[in-house]
Amino acid sequence: MEDATKANLEPDGMAAAGHPKPMLTVEQQIAHMKSKGITFDLVSEEEAARHLRTKCQFFRIYAYRELFDRHVGGARDGQYANLDFGHLKALSNLDRMLRDALLPMTLDIEHFTKVRLLAAAEDAAEDGYAVMRDYLGSLPRTQLDRVEAELDRRMNDPYVGAAVRKYRSDMPVWVFCEVVPLGMFSGLVKFCADRWGDEGLRKVHYLLKNTRSVRNFCAHGACSVNGLLQRGSSARPPAALVNELTSAGVPKRLRSKWLRGERMVNACSTLYLYQKVVPEGTARSEREAALRELFEAVEGSGVPPENAAVAALLFMKRLTVAIGMLD
Repeated sequence: MEDATKANLEPDGMAAAGHPKPMLTVEQQIAHMKSKGITFDLVSEEEAARHLRTKCQFFRIYAYRELFDRHVGGARDGQYANLDFGHLKALSNLDRMLRDALLPMTLDIEHFTKVRLLAAAEDAAEDGYAVMRDYLGSLPRTQLDRVEAELDRRMNDPYVGAAVRKYRSDMPVWVFCEVVPLGMFSGLVKFCADRWGDEGLRKVHYLLKNTRSVRNFCAHGACSVNGLLQRGSSARPPAALVNELTSAGVPKRLRSKWLRGERMVNACSTLYLYQKVVPEGTARSEREAALRELFEAVEGSGVPPENAAVAALLFMKRLTVAIGMLD
């Protein structure tokens, strides 16, 4: 997100004495947006003021302006083109709906991956204690120290502390799954996949990295749709996702266009993994309903369909259809 405090100037463009980026009043925030070409036709200035005061702070909602083009040359050089405060408000709402849909999906993925791991352990006739001893024994010293430190830290946890204390000296796999964070659990998934030659479980391990990132941004309420196509160093889509879309007939041109930003790759990978590990049932039906509500809101948002965020969300809809999650 671009530092929205660049906007924190007095309406006449002069910084207040004592600080180059002072806090603006709501009235000054609206004046600043108008100076940047943002209109208040879809949402009145009075309604916008109420929204900024009670629903969404300026720093956050103003970040979505980067999804719109600016005029180049002429009297309005540098001002935003065809951007109304109503568009910013709609994008903020879509961002919330995306987080509301994805966060419980990440929790379902974690839960059902644990169920799958333990079922695979049973199929392999594993001793739940022996597999954990072997796993811990396979870890490099630095990684083992991190696991041990995490378990020590959780001994006094109000939720899992009793289980950690009871099994601290010799912990079975089913307890370890329930008391460590997702990233640490993912390491066990990789070890077990290699141990049992389980290629499906190995794919799950690599996709869990994307799910962990999605869970973190959702849980912290971070903005996402303002940078869905923003490139990152680890933005390459997982091979399993690419192969699935290829099999579903999604052209390479579209895959290359939309699966290039780290945020987009993480979200799409999470949708794909959900389809693979979460069985039919109440939880899945509820998540699918939330996705349908999101995509209906995207189509009815009033934000132009060529807007990068709207177009990216509509690709997510296409993906859910391609992988068989939604009709």
